[in-house]
Amino acid sequence: MNSTQTIRVLVADDHRLVRHALTQLIESLDGLLVVAEAGSGHELVHAANTENPDVAIVDAAIYAHGDSSKSALLRGTSPDVAIIVLSNYVSNAFMHRTLQAGACCFLHKDAGITELNQAIHHAARGKLFTYPPLDDAAPPLEPPRPAEEVAAPSTHRALTHRQREVLRLVASGYRTKGIAEQLGVSVKTVETHRAEIMRRLGVSNMVGLVHEAIRLGMVSAPP
Repeated sequence: MNSTQTIRVLVADDHRLVRHALTQLIESLDGLLVVAEAGSGHELVHAANTENPDVAIVDAAIYAHGDSSKSALLRGTSPDVAIIVLSNYVSNAFMHRTLQAGACCFLHKDAGITELNQAIHHAARGKLFTYPPLDDAAPPLEPPRPAEEVAAPSTHRALTHRQREVLRLVASGYRTKGIAEQLGVSVKTVETHRAEIMRRLGVSNMVGLVHEAIRLGMVSAPP
């Protein structure tokens, strides 16, 4: 995403007052625009499909607990939407499970406006952000894979030239439409390539793709 572009945000919480307060807070920050609010998992998926947000800020009750299918459905129908999960509960294990389910950022509700702003901008660039920070000793986001799949040279060769191009652009923060424009192909073609890349690399979400691109030396790790 171009750093000068307005970041389009979707806010999802099952409490109306919380949604409205969060919307006002986000829109007080430069470069951010709330394009929709959602009070349920169904509204979240619908708004993500119709309003084309860059980032969705989703209460954990909607994303992970109240309707566990919504995280998978949202990833399937709107894979370009970066997800920030808000929660009253925090632990390393819980944060890892949430990120593994497809979110790229996690915020405890004790976070301040600075952390909220950082999370939105990290999410818009496809980068990982958590508050509080994850314990360095916590387990990896992706489950372990056989050694022959982990070796960078063989994995890199397993991808076609076009798939490596798509992976590099995904990890650089481009959305599907932007990748299609860069490569001169259709959005559907990009989606097909991305699904095949995930299958070949054994990852299930955008965070995993970014980690693999960094491991393969296609992009640099964030500072």
